[in-house]
Amino acid sequence: MLTRNVQMNIRVTAEEKKLFELAAARCGLTLSQYIRMRLHNQMPRQLPNADYRQVLDALTALYQKDNTPEVQREILETLLTVQRAVTVPQKEE
Repeated sequence: MLTRNVQMNIRVTAEEKKLFELAAARCGLTLSQYIRMRLHNQMPRQLPNADYRQVLDALTALYQKDNTPEVQREILETLLTVQRAVTVPQKEE
């Protein structure tokens, strides 16, 4: 893990600071985490809503049932695909 021990100070308006903080909070990130991700051309995604969590829980419950290995593999692939589509930051071009 990187040791982050160098501090930067930048000047922004009160409104810009509020916008940064709001964007970070919507993604469940600290302000520092959000800014570092943006620095690396990653667009953090907002935290998913409760419906998403329910779908993940339902798929997980199906996966844990006594299924054939093929069915379990298909459920797991679907679960991971949905999770990546909703939570993995997008790379900006």
